[in-house]
Amino acid sequence: MELRQIATLIAAPAGAHLHNVLVKLNSKGEWSDVQSSNVKMRFAYTNQWSQKPNNGLSLSERLYVGEAKIPKGDNNYYDPTQMSVLSAPQMLTPGGIWETELPFSKLVADGIPGTNIVGYCDMEKNNQLKKGRTLHQLLELGFTVNVNTSLRMYGTYSLGGGPNTSRPPSSHDFHLDGTAPIHIQCMGNPAIAAKVAPPSPSEGMAMDSLKTPFVVNSVDLRTLHMMTSKACPVDVTLQATIKGVGAGEVKYWLEEVGGNNAVQSLSTNLPGKAGEPNIRVLMQNVTLKPGPQDQAPPSPGIDALKLNTHGTLVKRSYRLHVIAPNKMQSEKLDVAVNCTSTVNAGLGGPGDLKMAPPAGPAPKEMPMAMPQPQPQPEPPKPMGLQAAPVTQPNPGVVLQAAPVQPVEPPKPPPAVLAAPVQAPKPSAMMMAVPGQPAKPASASRHTQ
Repeated sequence: MELRQIATLIAAPAGAHLHNVLVKLNSKGEWSDVQSSNVKMRFAYTNQWSQKPNNGLSLSERLYVGEAKIPKGDNNYYDPTQMSVLSAPQMLTPGGIWETELPFSKLVADGIPGTNIVGYCDMEKNNQLKKGRTLHQLLELGFTVNVNTSLRMYGTYSLGGGPNTSRPPSSHDFHLDGTAPIHIQCMGNPAIAAKVAPPSPSEGMAMDSLKTPFVVNSVDLRTLHMMTSKACPVDVTLQATIKGVGAGEVKYWLEEVGGNNAVQSLSTNLPGKAGEPNIRVLMQNVTLKPGPQDQAPPSPGIDALKLNTHGTLVKRSYRLHVIAPNKMQSEKLDVAVNCTSTVNAGLGGPGDLKMAPPAGPAPKEMPMAMPQPQPQPEPPKPMGLQAAPVTQPNPGVVLQAAPVQPVEPPKPPPAVLAAPVQAPKPSAMMMAVPGQPAKPASASRHTQ
């Protein structure tokens, strides 16, 4: 049974012990000035036991950091400065802090660049240039190279053998391995960067955008040309005004409050220059149509979901959320439309959201466009009689003109009966007299 429950050893940089190595530029734009090759480090350790071990010489623990480089026979050993010995009382406490300062050469393995601190700056500079950064950017802003050093905890303890236990004495050991970071800060210098590698005009603008943060300050949402009474379904235009400082990509989404219909992860660009206030006006269409929650209780004998002579009040609420470059949201916007049509086509639930193209990047307020008149239905055109069978039965008989046949005396017409029209038979057809134009039927047309 393993009686050690928790044993940890982790890096805990704080105060002056930040695991940092600083390297400055020389006048030629080379990282060569190492401020100090020693690294101040700080670690936290814990020891927790499920059963108290025996005190005395049988209880010991050591903490190691860095690389073991002292050869003795077939093994390498740590320098005493790389080790901290914990006493028995320290091991029996929940935990503690270990602070130390060691040469960089004892913290990293030999190799390339190995213990050469400035070599790390040179290698990372070449990597950054291959990724597209310019020499001016690197010399002006600098960069950080992160490397890891080894950590180890090793200890022994004994259990049993005391006067108050029947367990025979037993010896145990344990070890725990980990890593800790070391930060090599290759520092920038704007004066040296301007002298060694002056920026190009486009690069200068990019650097200004890096120095000045791009942020959205406010979001406003309102309706545009809203009609309070109209036949549904009806499209309503929402106008979103996004104001910020700087230029860049703005990511946003429109929420239907209380609904489950939303346009996800849309984006636009905030125009302008770095450090200057800018504005973007967006248009978003939403379609409102009555749903079951908007319907009044049905009247006896009336289909209330279709008949709507008094109108149905449709209410929806919306909110615009900006998620990048920072989080910002508008106030909740309430939209209401009274549907006055006698038939509500396309009954549904929440409003449908449809993207409209964003407005142009003009920083000024957008002109208000007048609503376009709705197309009116054309008046019905008179319908002429056609020589085709009647498809729907009507009371009365509809007379139809048959095609002109060779000379044949006309047959007497049958009696007109007020009965549903059956499929027309040859004997029931009216024939036109040869040589004379056919007269139009005199029977009146009936509609249902």
